[in-house]
Amino acid sequence: MTSQTAASAHLRNVNKFYGPFQALKDVSLDIPPGKVTCLIGPSGSGKSTLLRCINVLELYDSGEVRIDDQLIGYDSPGGKVMAANRLREMRREIGMVFQQFNLWPHMTALQNVAEGLERVRGLKRPEAQARAREALAKVGLADKEDNHPSHLSGGQQQRVAIARAIAMEPRIMLFDEPTSALDPELVGEVLGVMKQLAAEGMTMVVVTHEMGFAAHVADRVVFMERGEIVATGSPRDVFNNPTDPRLASFLQGYRERNSLDF
Repeated sequence: MTSQTAASAHLRNVNKFYGPFQALKDVSLDIPPGKVTCLIGPSGSGKSTLLRCINVLELYDSGEVRIDDQLIGYDSPGGKVMAANRLREMRREIGMVFQQFNLWPHMTALQNVAEGLERVRGLKRPEAQARAREALAKVGLADKEDNHPSHLSGGQQQRVAIARAIAMEPRIMLFDEPTSALDPELVGEVLGVMKQLAAEGMTMVVVTHEMGFAAHVADRVVFMERGEIVATGSPRDVFNNPTDPRLASFLQGYRERNSLDF
């Protein structure tokens, strides 16, 4: 499996409304290439919406989202919505892993990973399956390629979902709380795969409630509340020296609920 150059992402004054409710408020953020950016904050703070705007699964209402220097979502700043075929082309560069695994239950692990390579990348089946096997091996599931999702644990299903995303050779990976649907004993195997991708220099944006992962793997941590970026910095600055009272309160609540420190 060949690797593509890691991409950067840049958001400038991004706003997103759902009717009268403003989910994102003038969000500006630079996501450097080859680094891990973790988004933390209370539920409903706009973290997942931000990810979906980067991938244009949600169309932002104003502002700019760029992958490297390429504007996505619109054909020009403040212009018309980008043509559907152009959006599809751009999404090929962006992998996304969701809370739910979204695997096809009637397909094996191998088929789940290979399907997008055939339909989206246009690969012939032998080449698609060869690349799918590489991706499954990368996440430690080479021996599970013939298993259907119902015969895989939750952690294994999420690793298949990660394999499906990385098989497409994206230039940036988005993770939307990838461990939230897992039993606690299965969280570690998924975080282990993510740590491996981070070590290999994949650009990653991770929405997570796993503060330990953010503290030890992220290059940069972004705290969001009520649709705004409240604080951003290195893990050491964010977790050990929170200067914003809202961030300090959030972290203290996390420590008390989980009876641990970072």
